[in-house]
Amino acid sequence: MSKQKKFKFTDNKEINEEITATSWKKAVKSFQNKVKEKLIYIEWVSKKGQEMTKWQKLPIGRRDKIGS
Repeated sequence: MSKQKKFKFTDNKEINEEITATSWKKAVKSFQNKVKEKLIYIEWVSKKGQEMTKWQKLPIGRRDKIGS
């Protein structure tokens, strides 16, 4: 049994893309590099088989680089 899940990304206009990843965060981070939208709708099925949906503001992650 693979741990890969399918995440469907849409903005209810022209973007409609499906990404396979192991986690929600990895899927969103790989998707946000491809588009410049500020708000995106995500659908996926959880481990327990529940349909999950979420509106997510982009980009997510660290705003400032720490270190150098």
